[in-house]
Amino acid sequence: MDASHWERQFQDMICTSPDEFCEELAENLWILGQEVRPSETVPDRIDILAVDDEGNSVIIELKRGTHKLHLLQAIGYAGMIARWTEDKFVETLAQNYKKAVDEARSDIQEHITELAALNQSQRIILIAEDFDPAVLISSEWLHENYGVDIRCYRVALSQEDGKEYLTCSCIYPPLEIASLRRGTDRKPDEISESWTSWQAALEHVENPALVAFYKSELDQPATEKRLRYRELIYRLGGKRHLFVSCRSKYAYVWQEGRFAADNQYWREHLSNPNTVTQVKEGRGLRFHLATTDDFTAFTTAVRHDLLEKEFTEPADFQGPES
Repeated sequence: MDASHWERQFQDMICTSPDEFCEELAENLWILGQEVRPSETVPDRIDILAVDDEGNSVIIELKRGTHKLHLLQAIGYAGMIARWTEDKFVETLAQNYKKAVDEARSDIQEHITELAALNQSQRIILIAEDFDPAVLISSEWLHENYGVDIRCYRVALSQEDGKEYLTCSCIYPPLEIASLRRGTDRKPDEISESWTSWQAALEHVENPALVAFYKSELDQPATEKRLRYRELIYRLGGKRHLFVSCRSKYAYVWQEGRFAADNQYWREHLSNPNTVTQVKEGRGLRFHLATTDDFTAFTTAVRHDLLEKEFTEPADFQGPES
């Protein structure tokens, strides 16, 4: 299969299952379209254009194999997108999904925290089978010295229970940093809360069991809370190993590091064991909590069952456990 055909197939797969793709990347993105032309002055097209919940535009570029110009191409697109107005985003969404302009504008207003924040900043996500060292070094330099938000993910075909699926492993920034979400490296005075209170953050959550769980955990002094991302963080053995993010209908859990037979443990204790998935080449797990029993099982785990478990650190992990 040639590179262009592989990239188009991958694009189609992402746009067909955007929620699964975003969960794999631990990102909350909303895809506006694929093959998006960033400027009338160039014939090139962005593989996938998205926005995150803070209103940042996100340029997603896919490559088969390695390509030294991968990053340069994406930077050029980001520069062009930076000139876009709100109307251009509305127009792009309307065209890609065959919506009326007014409907597209309403959709954008519903999906981002604040309309005025739309496209105030641009982000880059690079996905490839592998990366030329020059791309990774340049990404680090741009991020560390100029604050450019760049993420590099290696895509690979994996197998589990006789099924094949694609996994995306974060190559840059390091896994531990990437899992803590964007913005943690900003100065305190540069961070503005998306919600003014936890009450406001939970107001539109559709799952009563999820709301009850969060309200209970907010009273627990040992549980770390991050209002900006509606996130709860749990330490085991003094280290952060479990990150719980609030969605509308379920809680998304990211487990950093592994413990013996953890896959089996969670599958036996959760109502939907199919959500338990290995991520980052087996260095972590992700799963969903949706029912009252799920939340009870989770709190029992973090308060009792997992206290004596020995977690492997991502850098020390030697491969997926059976």
